[in-house]
Amino acid sequence: MESTLKSIGKILLMVFLVIYLIIEIIVTICVLNFNDNRVTVFGDNSLVILKEDISSTYKKNDVVVAKKVDGSKVSEGDYIFYYNPSKNNQIEYKEVEDVSDNGLAYSFRVENNYNVYQEYFIGVPDHVYHNVGGMLSLLESKWGFLLLIILPTMIAIVVELYAVIMEIIELKNEG
Repeated sequence: MESTLKSIGKILLMVFLVIYLIIEIIVTICVLNFNDNRVTVFGDNSLVILKEDISSTYKKNDVVVAKKVDGSKVSEGDYIFYYNPSKNNQIEYKEVEDVSDNGLAYSFRVENNYNVYQEYFIGVPDHVYHNVGGMLSLLESKWGFLLLIILPTMIAIVVELYAVIMEIIELKNEG
């Protein structure tokens, strides 16, 4: 009975460690792919963590994958994510009222005659992951990264150093 409990304990520990490692890798990849606005960018896709409800589809703490498409593929009535430089590059989500092409780049007019230029365009919504943004935001924060990645790594290093030192002491006592 005792060996069965030990086996179950080892299996549970391994499952926990595998899940922890997967989360650790995902968070590290997200943090390493931050742009200047702390948005994770993978090629043409950006992970937008919503801080508030912006529509009936997209709620607070959702993660929306915004795909950066060519401006010619955006039309009136489409909704886009963009950085608003007049609001310290806050991410906004608005309906496109007009699309302009000056031959060099596209721009999009949204409500209140605000023009979104190509360099501030994040993309159009492609996919949404509901209710994971709060946790991802916490894990990507300085404290979350410290507690999830740095602290466990430091503890593992100290434990390994302790084991090496104890082994050296044991070898000296034998010799």
